[in-house]
Amino acid sequence: MRVFDEDRQEWVGRDREREIAALHARDAVRQRAALRGAVAALAACGVAFGAWALGWKDEPEPTAYLLGPRSAAGEQGGQGEQGDAGGLGAGDAPSPAPTDGASSAAAVPPRGYETVTDPEGFRVAVPIGWSRAEVESLGGGMSVVNFRDYGANRRLQVYEVSEPSPEASFRDFLDDTKVPKSPAFRKLSLRTLGDGTRPAARLTYVTGRIDGEPDVGTWYVVDHRFEAADGKRYALVGYGARAAGLDEVKALVSTALTWFCPPDTVCPEPGTG
Repeated sequence: MRVFDEDRQEWVGRDREREIAALHARDAVRQRAALRGAVAALAACGVAFGAWALGWKDEPEPTAYLLGPRSAAGEQGGQGEQGDAGGLGAGDAPSPAPTDGASSAAAVPPRGYETVTDPEGFRVAVPIGWSRAEVESLGGGMSVVNFRDYGANRRLQVYEVSEPSPEASFRDFLDDTKVPKSPAFRKLSLRTLGDGTRPAARLTYVTGRIDGEPDVGTWYVVDHRFEAADGKRYALVGYGARAAGLDEVKALVSTALTWFCPPDTVCPEPGTG
């Protein structure tokens, strides 16, 4: 007589049926033994986890210096949550002020600017992406370096001043017999500056067409001449088309001056020295 073995999905005879029954009995014993082992292992894990949880609960809090500073409200048992509605909410607490008096961002140029170390050796900050060109200086010293925007409507010029002081340099520049000027030239201001130890002066003016530059009509010019840390005199001159506005040209020169460092000189970054 044949019977159908559902596990093997085939017909078998009586002898085969007895063999299959014996195999089933043996497998059942093995399954029960494996089940008991699994239950014992789970029980052991449960005991171990319970012991760890109890130990973790009794651990001390982290040392105070590992924790962030607590607000006065937090130290008073959460009174900040129940206090004045005009107070700082969660996540609004101000960042702690630097203890050394310098901002962490002090050494980063303004947005849109980058610092460059020029082949002539000086460091300066210029708008990102500007091109560079140089021409030989007629008065000796380092080359005259020009940084320009792509439209050539703004320019920053850097060169070494040959005169003994910024004031003397501007006296020569304003002398029409020495430096001819455009008929549209008009002086807006001339200020003597400096920090008490290193002299500086700044001339602001408007002018017309400039040789070698685009014909944009009126140019705003901010010409800053100063003595640097190496004892030499330099000029940072900003040019901008009238459409750019005088304030933008002033910002160009002021940013360049803040980050300027003469050749072969170690200068602290702004805000860190």
